Amino acid sequence: MAEDTSKRPVGYSTLEYSFFQQGFVTMLMVAPSARRQGVGKLLLSAVEAACTTPKLFTSANVSNHPIQHLLQQAGWSPVGLLHGLDEGDPELFYLCPSSRLAHGSP
Repeated sequence: MAEDTSKRPVGYSTLEYSFFQQGFVTMLMVAPSARRQGVGKLLLSAVEAACTTPKLFTSANVSNHPIQHLLQQAGWSPVGLLHGLDEGDPELFYLCPSSRLAHGSP
């Protein structure tokens, strides 16, 4: 969780291991008032440091341009596209570079 100077939460992320027993960021949220200030990048870095598997994935709808931009700026690579979850808005999957994972090396 990230906090602003008044100690109120401005964002959070969730890391799970139910995606083929690999790390998966199921949620990354930043309050609208705190966006474009580095909070998302901080949250991604925290998840990368906490991940205990060799691979870390996440996904976003094709229409979600802000998270796609954040992931691309952080060096994550698009690795797949899945149709059928949200009608008319495919899900784009991303993979974190293994060099950014603190504990993922075999």
